[in-house]
Amino acid sequence: MRIALVSEYYFPHLGGVTEHVHNLAITLRAQGHHPIVITANMKDPPNGEAEPDAEWVHRLGTSRVIFSAGSFARVTTGSGLRRQVRDLLQRERIDLVHVHGGLNPVLGLVAPAAAQELDLPVVATFHSWFRSSALCRIFRRQLQRRLDLHAAAIAVSQPVIEAHARYFDTQWDIIPNGVDTSFFRPYPSPSNGLPRSELLFLGRLDPRNGLDTILAAMPEIVHRRPDVHLTIAGDGPLRPLYHRLARTVSQHVTFVGRVNGNRPSYYSKADLYLCPTTKASFGVTLLEAMACGTPQVVSDITGFRELVGSGGEAVLIPKNDPSAWANTVVDLLEDRTRRGTMAAAGLAKAQDYSWPRVTEQVVSVYRRVLR
Repeated sequence: MRIALVSEYYFPHLGGVTEHVHNLAITLRAQGHHPIVITANMKDPPNGEAEPDAEWVHRLGTSRVIFSAGSFARVTTGSGLRRQVRDLLQRERIDLVHVHGGLNPVLGLVAPAAAQELDLPVVATFHSWFRSSALCRIFRRQLQRRLDLHAAAIAVSQPVIEAHARYFDTQWDIIPNGVDTSFFRPYPSPSNGLPRSELLFLGRLDPRNGLDTILAAMPEIVHRRPDVHLTIAGDGPLRPLYHRLARTVSQHVTFVGRVNGNRPSYYSKADLYLCPTTKASFGVTLLEAMACGTPQVVSDITGFRELVGSGGEAVLIPKNDPSAWANTVVDLLEDRTRRGTMAAAGLAKAQDYSWPRVTEQVVSVYRRVLR
């Protein structure tokens, strides 16, 4: 099959949707299919780490960052976007268009319209969870008509379905995010000679990712565990703010900036991975940490609750509660046996989400649609 994967989010932007689209493309190619990625032109990261695109990545328009729903989002701008997408679909002899961010502007609306002109089926994957949406409420009828034209709708989790079902009616397939278990795996972590406990925060420095909660908990953690050290891996426009919030415990905190290809080493050397995110639809970094054998403490939110549930690989605690985070982190740092049990449970669960397994489910939807 020749498939066009369309997404507002792709490298050098780091995040769950980027990882999903990239790994789906890689695995589809390994299985003998011919996917391409259609995305926007983005500025390279400040440190110039962006790698050259593969030949199957196609960029058009310009990606711009906007603040929306308490976070930073991306939209593509430019003239003639629908025509450019249509011409690309024709040139690449695409059989099916798979949009990520089903009804999201701009590519999530433009690409299906271009596909319709060519009588190509459209599959849409929905990645976002929200408590309510003014835009969905206001444009409900128009968006429902667009959704009705899709041949299939995929949600990465049940909470995503519940969020969209408040406004739209369709038949859903649930296919979760995956994790590259050949890349994310436990790595030997050589001793640095320091008898300290390692904590890790990894994510964009974005308001919804909750780093302020961890930094508020750190004084109590340091008081009770003076050997503790927190590594903050990630970047974003709010980095100066978080540097200021970390001043009182600066000797115990290191900001390493943006990380990508070396993520497994950061997970592997951490005694605990901390994910205080306040809103998420699934939890890709949780899967990455599990695959690396890293026990974790995560926010008790809808998207994480479905993935972790009553499993033994993570502890769910209230978001935005520094005291609860401090107590839980200290308790786990003092319980090596429990952390070992959590690590083993995470490794086992990650195998169920390996990308070959997830891709098989996606391909089954493609085949159903094309029939």
